[in-house]
Amino acid sequence: MPVSNRNIQAANVLTSSWVVVFLVVGIIFEEWVELVPKTTNNETTKNKTIHNPWMICCTAIWPEDGLQMIRIMMISVLVASCSTNFILGLYVTYIIPQNKYIYLIITLFNFFTGSLLLSTLLLYNGMLRKGRSMYFSSFKITWVPITAYLAILLLVACGILSLLQYKVFANVCTCLKIHKSAKGCGSSIQVISLPERKEMPRSIVRMHAHSLNEETENKPQVQARRVTWAV
Repeated sequence: MPVSNRNIQAANVLTSSWVVVFLVVGIIFEEWVELVPKTTNNETTKNKTIHNPWMICCTAIWPEDGLQMIRIMMISVLVASCSTNFILGLYVTYIIPQNKYIYLIITLFNFFTGSLLLSTLLLYNGMLRKGRSMYFSSFKITWVPITAYLAILLLVACGILSLLQYKVFANVCTCLKIHKSAKGCGSSIQVISLPERKEMPRSIVRMHAHSLNEETENKPQVQARRVTWAV
């Protein structure tokens, strides 16, 4: 059973909205990583420091060492996701004119945003491992980064749904072109009517009728003569 284009659009908008929700959850809950600082004697302590890639200011145990680039990448992902969701909303409400190439652009944009978010998380994890040997003794990842990985999966799903919309819209455009061409061929056929039969002149009709009357009048006379001769 084929899925309609409106159902795909609704699923795409809903999935894109959940991407924004998961990214906002990552901003609200700051407990991405728990850092355990080192002491002066390289002894571990129970004091823990919370850290996340959205932090504007660096912490005391982990100075600004390339974290600004990660923060810029996370902000770029959030802006791109919100923009895509906004464009999809305008497209569903027909404020933006329907065009199959917009679906293709949104597909590429979703895949790019998902790749950027995955690269940011991998880079952040690599910097955590690097900082463990320099600034803090250990770190513990909480449940909050899971929302970011779920956002990556949803971005890939949005890209697939946009690609399906592109194919459906392309098929509809092809069918409309075939229908218009067939309609144009049908309208080009001209019906040629045969010439009407000409009516006989009135004089000929009158002469023919007059001759018929004379023949009918002469028939009784001939029959009477035949009867007389027989008697």
